[in-house]
Amino acid sequence: MSKFDPVELWISNVAYSHSKSVETDANYRRCLKRFCAFIGCTPQQILNEYEESNDRQFRRKYARLLKAFISSLMNGNLAVGTVRTMSSAVKSFFKYSDLPLGFVPLGANKIVYHNRDITKKEIKEILRVSMPRDRAAFCMMAQSGLRPDTVRKLKLKHVDPELSKHIVPCKIVVPEEATKGMFGSYHSWMGEESVRYLKAYLDRRSSKLGPEDYLFTSKGSDKQLDSRALTKVFRRTIEGLKSKGLISFEQKKAGKPRELRLYSLRKWFRNQAAQAGQDYVNYWMGHTLGVDGHYFKPEFEKSRKQYEEKAMPHLRLESGTPTEHEKEVMELRETVKSLQNSLKAERKSHKDMQKQQQDNMNSIRVRLSELEQKDKKRQSQSET
Repeated sequence: MSKFDPVELWISNVAYSHSKSVETDANYRRCLKRFCAFIGCTPQQILNEYEESNDRQFRRKYARLLKAFISSLMNGNLAVGTVRTMSSAVKSFFKYSDLPLGFVPLGANKIVYHNRDITKKEIKEILRVSMPRDRAAFCMMAQSGLRPDTVRKLKLKHVDPELSKHIVPCKIVVPEEATKGMFGSYHSWMGEESVRYLKAYLDRRSSKLGPEDYLFTSKGSDKQLDSRALTKVFRRTIEGLKSKGLISFEQKKAGKPRELRLYSLRKWFRNQAAQAGQDYVNYWMGHTLGVDGHYFKPEFEKSRKQYEEKAMPHLRLESGTPTEHEKEVMELRETVKSLQNSLKAERKSHKDMQKQQQDNMNSIRVRLSELEQKDKKRQSQSET
């Protein structure tokens, strides 16, 4: 065992049995490093201790240490989900290193910091103030449901030739290496605004981009966009909009997630594209479908038709969606009805006024006739 780095051996085996996720790699390393700092021991020293100790004593000792570690994390006001993730990473190291570990409770999978639904108006504000690269990436996420890590791994060949021909909806072929868990390739789509924003951004970069060039790159280079870049830009953008009173959102604690974050765009896609059916929406978003994945693999043209007819009308950003049109029609109908009622009331009022005026005229004529009769009678009596 001394010939191998225990951490590298652990990480490579996790990647072999699950995925080669860069994020998982970094998170697992960070969690184990924090645990080792807490107990004052290196991974290699843990392995050496097991070789020299009693199995039962080792199991009980490290179960107690891990429980103490969990307790310290909870006292540090970390979310239950974060503590669960860190505990699971440490357990994974013990499991893949064939180290025994006593009972350690698994924390409840409770979400403390929820993403709230982002509105179409908020998305339009974000796109309005974003730079060309970020505007194209954010819009693509909102209209395709792709993860930010998937978006940054896409190359020109994954959207061409449909992008160059301005075909809408535009097909996005997601290769296996760009998927979470590398479970296999799939495809999604993007609408009119995404196509237009992406073409505008690529035209600013160069007219000589090749099939292997990344769609989104770091500023001033042709290198792949950093995995956290879009998240940071999105956070700065919404903070700027909030300071101007154009967007409102909450943040329960400083340093904790805001209720609006980059993944809110994926959530918006899921909600708006729901008319296409759950299977299609999950497929386009890159969700693993389990056993159903062996049976549900839609053909491009069938998938295109479903997206174009069922999803895309609800994903439009610069023009009204069917729901918005229906709402506008209902509002106009209510306005027409109100005007009609008002006109009807005015006509009735006018008619009543005319009748009142006629009654007044008749009353005046009757009175005038009575006065004239009296006057004649008076004159007749004076003559006699």
